Amino acid sequence: MSALDHAVVEQAIAWRVCLATGTCAAETFAACQSWRAQHPEHELAWQRLDALEGRFAAIPAALGHATLAAARHDPQRRRALKALVLLVAAGGAGMLGVSNGNVVQPWLANLRTGVGERRSLELPGGGRLHMNAGSALDIDFAGERRLLRLYQGEILLETGNQAAPRPLLVSTDFGSLRALDSRLLLRQHVDGMQLAVYAGAVEVRPADGRRQRVEEGWQARFDAHGVTAPQPAESERASWVDGVLVARDMRLDQFVAEFERQRHGLLRCDPAIAGLRISGVFPLDDSERALAAVARTLPVQVVYRTRWWVTLQPA
Repeated sequence: MSALDHAVVEQAIAWRVCLATGTCAAETFAACQSWRAQHPEHELAWQRLDALEGRFAAIPAALGHATLAAARHDPQRRRALKALVLLVAAGGAGMLGVSNGNVVQPWLANLRTGVGERRSLELPGGGRLHMNAGSALDIDFAGERRLLRLYQGEILLETGNQAAPRPLLVSTDFGSLRALDSRLLLRQHVDGMQLAVYAGAVEVRPADGRRQRVEEGWQARFDAHGVTAPQPAESERASWVDGVLVARDMRLDQFVAEFERQRHGLLRCDPAIAGLRISGVFPLDDSERALAAVARTLPVQVVYRTRWWVTLQPA
């Protein structure tokens, strides 16, 4: 059975969560159908979830509906969601063709942010954590241990100055970081991690590679096998903490991808204009305003099939 990309499986689950509320508008169903038709992997993930639901048909209907409901801010529904995810972890991951169980771990994380949701919080013992939209992690500060487990998304971490300094460790699918008196940005991609160090220094420990220290003012990518050569850090990468996207000669498809995680529904960029470049400061919480600014700046048009299904096309 062919493996599916974890991100695709999570998107399929998210669509089912949305539709299972029973209150979705017709345009939301249309957007979901468009997502399924966009790529064969999308439809395959959807069909395998169908088969999985059939396998667990003995689950009481009330639990099934509560499990698939919007659970992010409802503790009772969140517990139901965890129950279903545990069932998937017990037997469903193999049926979905996912090579390991990590696809379900973000749903079980004790800290999550949804679409368009950003969050900041103080860390026990000092320091501050900022989470971008679509992020999931666990905090484990038991005893002398200070550990964050990042499963998906992007964080800005300020470890803080402490009277009795203890390094803070961040674990990822590709390796771990060791930070002390640091300010760092960490983002997970499909094929590795992006790290930028704005203060202090960070030791990168790839899962199967040599450790490397990244100093203040530098950024690098790493995967399980090693760390790329550091490049000057781009401070605008952290602008989401202030609720804006600072684009500097950014590709349009990358710009659209940044906003897609900040708004519900489908936001797509026609491949014919994907390579156009955009610069400016754009509000993350007002995507319509940002897209209108793009249309005024570049030879593109914003096509609204519905409020939740938007495509940037050549003008």
